[in-house]
Amino acid sequence: MKKRRYNNFLYTIGYLIILRGVLMATTSISLFNFGIVFDLVLAMFWIGALGFFMKNRKSQKIYYIIVLLIATLFVIGDSVYYDYFETISAASSIEGLKWLTEGTTLEYDIQIPLVAYLITPLLIGGVFVIIKNKEKDVFNLKDFGVLSLVFIIQVILFLVWGNYNYDTRYEYYRSDSYLFETMYDREGFSEKYGYYNYHLLDFSRIRKTQDEDELFIEVDEFFDDQEVHVTNDYSDIYDGYNVITILGETLETRFINPILTPNLYLMKSEGLSFSNFYTPVFQQGATCNSEFMSITGMSAITSNDWSNNICDSYSNNTFPYALPNQLEGIGYDTYYFHSGHEWFYNREVVVPNYGFREVAFQEDLYEAGYDDFSEKYDSEMITFFTEYVDYTNPVYINLLTYSMHGAYNQEEFYKHDARVNSAYPGVEMDDEIRNYMQKLVEFDNMLGLIMEELEINGELDNTLFAIYPDHFPYMMNTNTYTEYIGVEKDSLEISRQELIIYATDMTGEVINNPGSTIDVTPTLMNMVDSSLIFKYFLGTDLFSNDDNYILFSDFTITDGVNYLYLNKELFGDEVHYAILESALELEIRALEIQKKLLIIDYFKMLVEE
Repeated sequence: MKKRRYNNFLYTIGYLIILRGVLMATTSISLFNFGIVFDLVLAMFWIGALGFFMKNRKSQKIYYIIVLLIATLFVIGDSVYYDYFETISAASSIEGLKWLTEGTTLEYDIQIPLVAYLITPLLIGGVFVIIKNKEKDVFNLKDFGVLSLVFIIQVILFLVWGNYNYDTRYEYYRSDSYLFETMYDREGFSEKYGYYNYHLLDFSRIRKTQDEDELFIEVDEFFDDQEVHVTNDYSDIYDGYNVITILGETLETRFINPILTPNLYLMKSEGLSFSNFYTPVFQQGATCNSEFMSITGMSAITSNDWSNNICDSYSNNTFPYALPNQLEGIGYDTYYFHSGHEWFYNREVVVPNYGFREVAFQEDLYEAGYDDFSEKYDSEMITFFTEYVDYTNPVYINLLTYSMHGAYNQEEFYKHDARVNSAYPGVEMDDEIRNYMQKLVEFDNMLGLIMEELEINGELDNTLFAIYPDHFPYMMNTNTYTEYIGVEKDSLEISRQELIIYATDMTGEVINNPGSTIDVTPTLMNMVDSSLIFKYFLGTDLFSNDDNYILFSDFTITDGVNYLYLNKELFGDEVHYAILESALELEIRALEIQKKLLIIDYFKMLVEE
């Protein structure tokens, strides 16, 4: 009988579990959950299985060291990813590595995470011990048979969880089966089913093929059941006006100040300010997803069951009912301007599909001879107006800005520090907050230049503005940011911003109707031409009397006051529980339809039918 010897195997397993613990300790993922058992069994089975068949001591050692290195890279990568997106990575996240090769992530100010310093000595120690061990691991077949039986039981459990039937879809949405099948909550999956298991399944899972005709019928029936849009007091009052939508990259509307941001303050105080407006963050690709939601009136999607970056995954889809397509249909000239790169998030492909006929990025300005153009300064976006915009017909212009993007340590914005000091004389503030405010001044200066440009061309009094954020400043230190704005770190109140709609004839009004990014297009369309097609929006006209709810990417729902989480936890008044529960089921159903719509390119099929 062979003498058992598992030294290097145990070193490797021990390192993986310690590594997992270090990552959990530096994130909000709980270490004390059943997932650690799954990870332990998974690691012992696969590492032992492959090690068992290695007859050569040297190759066995190399194998163990490779396992250590791969696991270390995943943990360090997830620690960096978590710092910015507050979740761990997925297979689709690897696509983001191409931005590193292009040198476009300097603004992220990526730092070596704490976890790297904590585990580097462990890694060096583990590799050293494995190398110094002169004996080959010898596995006993009986022991490995027991481990195999445990692993088979685990597989059976997985199969049962993935095929359990529920009486209603609602029960399914709240079940562990939904978590297991869709992996919509990466942290939750890691806690319950294992961190290493999550990554293994994420990379290896085979997606089911679906019948496109069946999905088309299901999506079609969903939209046929939607309520017809009803006109209201704001319908058509800006008929024929130019429309300018500005998606303010990382705009924090709580920072609006009469001295710091006089133009924003003017628009907010004299225009329509939607105080119950939310910007739900759908990672990864939060800006792309928010832009999609605001222009199409549809939701982004969430889960690892499909890529949730609309621009990368569905850039070739057809969107005939997006705001620019519908406005072009009634005689508008449509423009899209972004000072960033055209290839980032595949925008040069997806943006024309929204219906923008004149699309320009920094590459176009350089080609036109503007060699000194800088993407960082929003004020320079006025160049797009002077170079491209013709006011012969009504215009719809969408701007995606850049200045307020992180990181918040960029010295080139110090030139606006005097404005910050004027707004907050003698006030000591964190360096990141101060740098953000300097960037916000740059954004506000751009608004002033646009209004001057419109006034020169006789168009200011005939233009309707809509300004809104894509997301909160999640690249800022979370504690610094939340303490400054007075919001709990883990509260969804962090996503409460403001939608500002402005025209020069407005006199100032605060509107409390709850809404979010997907409501921008139906609201503006109602104000400009209520006869257009509202049927295919998941968003709501915020001037309507319809009940409206906001669904977040973690499937929390709010009515603007009360919050109901997917786990049935309610923050608010209990009398609203049943209403929110019913609304949550409908909202998740709509999100499910959204997924199917994108997968089959429903609108293309609809046009071709």
